[in-house]
Amino acid sequence: MTMISSAMLNELNNSADQYKVIGISAGHLSENDKAFLEKIAEMEEENAMWDGVPFAYVGKRNEGYFVKMYETLDLESCTITLEQDQLFTIAQAALNAGYRMIEFDCDADEYECFTSYSA
Repeated sequence: MTMISSAMLNELNNSADQYKVIGISAGHLSENDKAFLEKIAEMEEENAMWDGVPFAYVGKRNEGYFVKMYETLDLESCTITLEQDQLFTIAQAALNAGYRMIEFDCDADEYECFTSYSA
């Protein structure tokens, strides 16, 4: 078994390169929101990323999506023309609350402040 020293833990705990993640129910994503995230996730898989993508990373999984965000949400430079419903509102609210990543998951909490699209 590998020994973890207090020096290792101290260095990691004091890292400036850390950010908060919030779990949000995938039920808050409309079909338009999902299509938008699907497009970015597809681009990620094909290594076809280009300027104009509003998120640093989108990963798809069976339960939902991981959305890593930049420090600001630059929508004016977004070149993806697919519609979205409340995805950007959720992302901006998460950023304003101090989060830099959202885990949209089917089992995550639902929030009253967002519309629910789950059946």
